[in-house]
Amino acid sequence: MREVDRVSVLLANKWKWSLLDEAKRWGVQRIEECLSCGACVGSCPAARTSSYNFRKIIRDVMLGNEEKVLSSREIWYCFYCFYCTSKCPSMVEIPYFIMRLRRMAMERGYGGGILRVLALTSSNLLKHGVSVLPSDYDKMNPTGAEEAMVKLRKKLGLPPVMKVSEKALGELKTIFEETGFEGEVGKLLSGKGYFKEVSEKY
Repeated sequence: MREVDRVSVLLANKWKWSLLDEAKRWGVQRIEECLSCGACVGSCPAARTSSYNFRKIIRDVMLGNEEKVLSSREIWYCFYCFYCTSKCPSMVEIPYFIMRLRRMAMERGYGGGILRVLALTSSNLLKHGVSVLPSDYDKMNPTGAEEAMVKLRKKLGLPPVMKVSEKALGELKTIFEETGFEGEVGKLLSGKGYFKEVSEKY
């Protein structure tokens, strides 16, 4: 008999205990404690501005509702700021857990449009050492964002455009090559591999 009452599995259409087992292999222990205090959600900047709720995600992991979790948009809302971990009384490293869920989602063909956006910002990171360039502002459509950024940088005593040194770019390139990041981004940009769109509703 597992920690989670098997009767509760009836609430999930397609459940797999393997998802909970994998979570425990990642070092996420005492998962049921994530359902009680809510300190992570209460302090989360992503939860304030979106439907992201780690407690709901954990609940579905416990229920084994693999397809619902991995096909959801919510697992892509985490900023990896680790504020939740600093608040968690059980010291559960939530961002690492979300990172693993995203990896599993990609391995099962989920991610769709979100991965395409991430691939573009990752491409900027590979080429220029920064993920969002002034030339990207038009796509995001904020009024006068580029001019405002130049003014702000000038006020702070910085050059109008941020540039990453050749030395730093070289170090980044080495990291990207060694970790396989460059290859992953190239695969996404080339369109190799089909990724289903994420579910809009959790």
